[in-house]
Formats: sequence, C-alpha cells, structure tokens
Amino acid sequence: MNSPGRLPSEAHKPINGYLGGALAVLTCPCHLPILAVVLAGTTAGAFVGEHWGIAALTLTSLFVLSVTRLLRAFRGRS
Repeated sequence: MNSPGRLPSEAHKPINGYLGGALAVLTCPCHLPILAVVLAGTTAGAFVGEHWGIAALTLTSLFVLSVTRLLRAFRGRS
C-alpha cells in the first residue's frame, strides 16, 4: 500500500489548498469581533481586547498568506 510519504506531490496539493482555505476563513479580519467574543475570558481574548491593532494586522497577514496558499494549490486544476 502507498504510505503518505510515497504519494506524489500532486496528491498533497488539494489537502494543502483546503487547509489554506480553512485558515483563510478563520483568520479573515472581518471575524475579529466574533473572535474577541469567543475568546472572552481567556488570555488570548485579553490580548485581542487590549491590542486590536496588532491582532488585526496579524490576522490580515495570516489571511493573505492562506489565500495565496489556497490559490497556488488550485491554480492548475480545472
């Protein structure tokens, strides 16, 4: 049987694309208020509450990187 280490790199592209898409949805900057409410009462929620600018910049950069990963994974597929 084929082990995951022996699969061609083309087989990993859809998985990486789907993971990039899921990360893009979770890190979309428009979800920052929802994320702050969900994380309320936690250390991460306290950080987001105190540092909105840093959180927005971080989420935006993660969002751009994950969308780029998503587009690269599915660029050649039809």
